[in-house]
Amino acid sequence: MRILFTKRGYSPVGGSESLCYQFATRLAARGHDVRVVCTWPGAPLGESGVPPGESTERETNGYRAELFAIRAEDDHRIFTDKGVEVVQIRPRGGLLGMAADATTLVDLMRGDLLARYAEDRDLIHNVGREYLDSSLEVADALGVPVVLTPLAHPGQFHGGDAPSDFARYRRAAALTTMTDWERDWYLARGIDDSRVVVTGMGPNTQRVGGGDAFRRRHGIPADAPIVLYIGRKERYKGYIQLLDAAETVWARYPDTRFVFIGIQGFYSTFFDDFARYHDERIVDIEGATDAVKDAALDACTVFAMPSRHETFGLGYLEAWLHGKPVIGCDIPPLREIIGQREAGILVPQRPADLASAVIELLDDPAARDRMGRTGRERVLSRWDWESVIDRVEAAHTIATRSAVPAGMDEAALA
Repeated sequence: MRILFTKRGYSPVGGSESLCYQFATRLAARGHDVRVVCTWPGAPLGESGVPPGESTERETNGYRAELFAIRAEDDHRIFTDKGVEVVQIRPRGGLLGMAADATTLVDLMRGDLLARYAEDRDLIHNVGREYLDSSLEVADALGVPVVLTPLAHPGQFHGGDAPSDFARYRRAAALTTMTDWERDWYLARGIDDSRVVVTGMGPNTQRVGGGDAFRRRHGIPADAPIVLYIGRKERYKGYIQLLDAAETVWARYPDTRFVFIGIQGFYSTFFDDFARYHDERIVDIEGATDAVKDAALDACTVFAMPSRHETFGLGYLEAWLHGKPVIGCDIPPLREIIGQREAGILVPQRPADLASAVIELLDDPAARDRMGRTGRERVLSRWDWESVIDRVEAAHTIATRSAVPAGMDEAALA
């Protein structure tokens, strides 16, 4: 099948960015003809300041220039990565347009270029609602069905739960969701159940070890508990509340290290909550390679990401792959994925509740082991990538066999 993915950020790292990357590259590995149209990152290729052959721990939405044979034009460039043709397009509006486009609140995709790279495709698959309006417009003009992975965060600003969002969802030939709860959420709001496929996602890391080396590198004693957070430092993800839980945990387990790995989000760009803690037991790593994340997961005792808004939560899967228990926020998708005291503990996003959950797990090694094993079994049985991509292919088949034209919603066809 000839597939076009549309996404603002497309990258092996990140949340929705890496989800699109995994979908695209794994479908290409199965023999599909896959192309991605995404934004041209603000930092041009080759300007990272990292010499060829060396790695960097900073996450980036770009690609290392020396890895690819790039064909560049004034307003876009093209290269191939793992069998996927990647088309990076400069948004409309020059430098101001690039700044506005980065907020994801506006769609500044160049429609003429998108149409050029969509005209030979069997379907367009949009991930995360970025460039969704331009994708629907081009699909309508070309008569191509649209598959949508909305990744909605109900209740969050620009979270995908407005009436205008559902008007867009109804124009898609198929939707994919991360959980049964998310699927039911769409059905309760009038989306046809025959067009919704629960795919889930798989982990990005591999269990290769390195925990001892990670401890040595960051001066963490071999017997000190580690509470690990991996995620973008956005306020809604709860990293501040986890940081503020440290004092309570230290009263009982004074050697505990709190390790935070992730790039800055919008909030943390302006407010540095780590400045309140000048303590060697707080380890803040702005970004990390997959190898460093894997080593941190191998080293940690507990993984905690108490986010108020998640469609799935990649970090929990990666912690489980390493056999570690998790702490998440008590929200509907995580009740389904984690389960209260099944593969982890769910709590309100408050420092006192987070501290209690951490202490409960540090107090009970047997419970930690049981929850970690349960989580690992879930990853291997439900969310291995081959099964996930089987379900993505099923959604694509639904879209091409019973496509709703992108310019019409179900009510218009009734």
